[in-house]
Amino acid sequence: MSRIQEIADSYRAVTIQGAWYGPSVAELLAEILPEPAGTPPTAGAHTISELLQHLLLWNERIRKASASTPLPPWEAEKDWAEPRIPWTELVARWKQSRDLLEERIRSFPVEDLSKQVPGRDYPYEKLFHGAVQHAIYHSGQIAMVLSMLRSS
Repeated sequence: MSRIQEIADSYRAVTIQGAWYGPSVAELLAEILPEPAGTPPTAGAHTISELLQHLLLWNERIRKASASTPLPPWEAEKDWAEPRIPWTELVARWKQSRDLLEERIRSFPVEDLSKQVPGRDYPYEKLFHGAVQHAIYHSGQIAMVLSMLRSS
């Protein structure tokens, strides 16, 4: 199995099914209704909807970067200030984006993994591993928010 296929398989596991640590992003989303998705667990905390929208934003940025569009500078205030997308539409858009990113990773030329990502000082291999790590990190946040909401 090639390095690129291993990354794509890891991305699929953490976003669809088969994550070693617990439920994937999709498995968590299957448990969430629109109302709790938009409810912050505590004042000032991100909602599940905001976390998913953040994942959607970065899926699209990573996919575009893999086609030579420079990644924009990371500006947290702007990332989290995007206009809110209704829950049902957001889930559908995230699923489509997730599928397109996995497809792009799978079809990415192995010989280009060491090339520099436009707008960054690291290679595509690091970017794609980062997409897996990013999904894991935020799935943990989604699980914690969901747990907090259920216990309140």
